[in-house]
Amino acid sequence: MSVIYRYPILDGNGEVFAYELIPRDGNINLNGKLSPIVINYLLEEDPISVFGDKKVFVELSQELIESAVYELLPSSHVIIKISKVKGLTDKFIGDIKEIKLRGFSLCLSDFRFERVEMLPLIPVSDYVMISWKRSKEKDFEEEINTLKSIGVKIIFKDIEKEEDFKRAIELGDYFQGNFLSSPSLLKDVRSVLFLKDTIVKLFHALEAKNLGEIVRIIESDVGLTYKLLKWVKNFYPGKAEDIQTVSDAVLFLSINDITNFVLALAMAELFAGKREEEIIKRSLFRAHLSQELARIYIPEFEREGYFIGLFSLMDELIGEEPASLAKELNLGQEIVEAYEKRYNEFGLLLSLVELLEFHHEDEEIIRHVGKMLKVPPERIREAIKRAKEKAFEFTR
Repeated sequence: MSVIYRYPILDGNGEVFAYELIPRDGNINLNGKLSPIVINYLLEEDPISVFGDKKVFVELSQELIESAVYELLPSSHVIIKISKVKGLTDKFIGDIKEIKLRGFSLCLSDFRFERVEMLPLIPVSDYVMISWKRSKEKDFEEEINTLKSIGVKIIFKDIEKEEDFKRAIELGDYFQGNFLSSPSLLKDVRSVLFLKDTIVKLFHALEAKNLGEIVRIIESDVGLTYKLLKWVKNFYPGKAEDIQTVSDAVLFLSINDITNFVLALAMAELFAGKREEEIIKRSLFRAHLSQELARIYIPEFEREGYFIGLFSLMDELIGEEPASLAKELNLGQEIVEAYEKRYNEFGLLLSLVELLEFHHEDEEIIRHVGKMLKVPPERIREAIKRAKEKAFEFTR
């Protein structure tokens, strides 16, 4: 699955100066070979609505530059990044001049003076991106000072530690690295709407116990179909031979199992970025832990407990507030109020889940939660253990 990440570039005050757009196939950066994905994104989405007044660095291969694809991009928002040059052809030099005439800024990436093929591009470049990992090299500072003397702005990437940043500030203009800010998945509006629409349709079909519609929605997604059949067969190995189709799986499971599983799978299937995978894992753990605690605290609302946990991170996943989605799914006013104000029993349940999510090994907190729910700490530990196991079943 090809996705786009945006990687912030900060100034010396820690403020975002621009974003680098990085296309990846799975977790592999293909060094500009997926640039058309970024170009299509910028053509289909309004850069101002996505990035505001921040510019974006887009890497273009020599082939894409010579094919004049830059003509499709807005020079007001795009800085063209070049990292590899096979040879300075007349066509390439002409295109570089045209790029500058059209108002684009130019950035040379992974620059070294020994890369002689890049030297003719220095006078027309506005930025040079250099890895801070090179900072221990003998002539590093001399090279940086030479570039600054001709008016080039220096961007140091690979800033991984605080001491790196403190030293880099003395030499560079802009900075990038996981110490400062990690890349985040750039989701386009259509993907978000598709995810939300699928969840809403599934939920309404499940609520109506419309098994035919449930089967239809699942079968419309190959990945969802595969994962459903695989999960059911793994979870119920004795029935594996009897479960060959989505209809078989749906008919075999209880409506609660279908509800919990299919909604969780829909979320997991539609976003496969690393950051989103982590959010989905957290959502599933929250869902199962909330359900387990509901069995202790408000057993008549066990099902609602699952939904409270599952949808509690939708703002991070698709940018929609959980309360808003709860209203659209008609989960009930008490759940909406739990997301908004936390004043009722569901609100307390969600607060305890959030507390235990990051402190599930803290014995003092476990004892405190047990005391609030009027059960011994062992019950809380068991609930956490079962929630972990169930969440793992969905994400392995």
